[in-house]
Amino acid sequence: MLSYGYLLDLALILLSTKLLGIITKKFKMPQVVGALLAGLIFGPAMLNILKETNFIIQLSELGVILLMFSAGLDTDLNELKKTGK
Repeated sequence: MLSYGYLLDLALILLSTKLLGIITKKFKMPQVVGALLAGLIFGPAMLNILKETNFIIQLSELGVILLMFSAGLDTDLNELKKTGK
């Protein structure tokens, strides 16, 4: 029998990060703060709803890769050259 528990985990992650991102945006804070709060609240630090599974680990690694890629795209090379060697 197939287990689709990872879909519930994924839905909880997406919904909670979006909801807390919207809430932190209303307080004029970056949405990333809301995503971090969602991880703290639903992770092992507080409620321990999301367990550390192989799926969660791989998904988090993919998220870090996308975040670093996005930060690289936003980098202004001219500003970087002005700061020095």
